[in-house]
Amino acid sequence: MQPITFTTSRTARYYLLGEPGPAIQQVWFCLHGENQPVPELAAQLVALDTPERLLVLPEALSRYGLPPDGQGPRRVGADWFAVGDLVPDLTDLSNYLDTLAAEVLAACPPEVTVTVLGCGHGGAAAARWLAGQRTHYDRLILYAAVFPPEIDRRATLKALPNRPVTVIATTIDSYKLEADGRALLDDLDEAGLPARLQYVSEGPVTLAALGSTTQLR
Repeated sequence: MQPITFTTSRTARYYLLGEPGPAIQQVWFCLHGENQPVPELAAQLVALDTPERLLVLPEALSRYGLPPDGQGPRRVGADWFAVGDLVPDLTDLSNYLDTLAAEVLAACPPEVTVTVLGCGHGGAAAARWLAGQRTHYDRLILYAAVFPPEIDRRATLKALPNRPVTVIATTIDSYKLEADGRALLDDLDEAGLPARLQYVSEGPVTLAALGSTTQLR
């Protein structure tokens, strides 16, 4: 037997820190990592939640329950990429995020700057999404980005528009070795993209530790 695919509508979820409106100067699309519930990512982004900045946190389409941690309701995770054939997932991913971005940006001033932040597998998802070049953005931040082996990282990066890329890496043991930023920086240089590598210090690191007054501003 061979699997047969067909297209059907899906209901996606996303979260906002801030409200779209005329006061917004910056919009950040923040893509979570593997096994990372969106509310947990939102808690790490509190330092970036300012009146002029709107944070948009989409949830990947493949949701599943995570083991309970004994501290509250059962946690929900989501994957950007299913194991196996990724082609349908990549198409759904791009359509989903392009549609969401268009809706959110339509409610904000036209001159807002757009930052895309991808964490772990969310970094690969962000790169694949933006490589379609249907959503304008001003810079891309890849935080401990991990590309599944089925995705051609070099080809994906070469398809990105000429926008600045910041690679954030950490040597914390809990991160996968693929998240080391040096090889990713080499691939970005080969793609001709303006890129820089920034290390976060060892220890319990959260995205909030980067702060809204760091070079990421």
